[in-house]
Amino acid sequence: MLVANYFGGSVAVLPILPDGRLGAATDIKHDAGTVGPNKATNAAPGSHAFSGHDRMHAHMIQADSSGRFVLHADLGLDRIFIWKFDQRTGVLTPNDSPALSLPPGDGPRHFFFHPNSRWFYSLQEEASTIVLFDYDAANGQLASRQTISSLPPGFAGSNFCSEIMVSGDGRFLYAGNRLHDSIGIFSVAKSGELAFIGEEWTRGNYPRSFNFDPTGQFFYVCNQRADNITVFRVDRKSGKLTFTGHYIPVGNPSHVVFLDLANAG
Repeated sequence: MLVANYFGGSVAVLPILPDGRLGAATDIKHDAGTVGPNKATNAAPGSHAFSGHDRMHAHMIQADSSGRFVLHADLGLDRIFIWKFDQRTGVLTPNDSPALSLPPGDGPRHFFFHPNSRWFYSLQEEASTIVLFDYDAANGQLASRQTISSLPPGFAGSNFCSEIMVSGDGRFLYAGNRLHDSIGIFSVAKSGELAFIGEEWTRGNYPRSFNFDPTGQFFYVCNQRADNITVFRVDRKSGKLTFTGHYIPVGNPSHVVFLDLANAG
């Protein structure tokens, strides 16, 4: 199990024992570097978004599809770290190119690998941007190719990005916008580059996270400050979302995960 410790500014590897319990960490790495500025380089006009540039904040960690490399984002350092991963011992070793920097203050929060494993999308919390990287799976290296706003054209003011996902068919990307309270919808070209095609109001406040159901037909949004989860139908041809009218009351929802009982063993 890979764990990012936000307030500790560290990441850890925990072994999963035969009975499902977690063992003592096989490795812990503490982020180090210079904390970025309070003002994001690519913030929208009039933005006062500031959330994590007070110290190191490891925000997300995930292995690539091969399991040979592990990547993690530190929001406060504006960096994405890349590790070689020994799956036998559970130890992380800095990659040959151990980290890359995002623009100062932009704040990388979450990222998502395209289903083809060749494209990597990073979402910046304070800049409200999405950066497309080409991912070299043989060497665990990233090369940036496109930066696009998560917000509609002409937006001004503060916003905090939250979640990012690509549809299972790889044709559309979705980005969560808190304060703007929307899901930005983007088409994914054959080159991997993004184009803004629309937005959908989340029918709530501060959408912290979202997820598709196992069929990919429905889209569930956690409106953290509205204390509800809202449900949308996904148009698989256009990528757009249509509100079903269904609200699920949940106090302070932060994340939603589906368990596929048919394939749960």
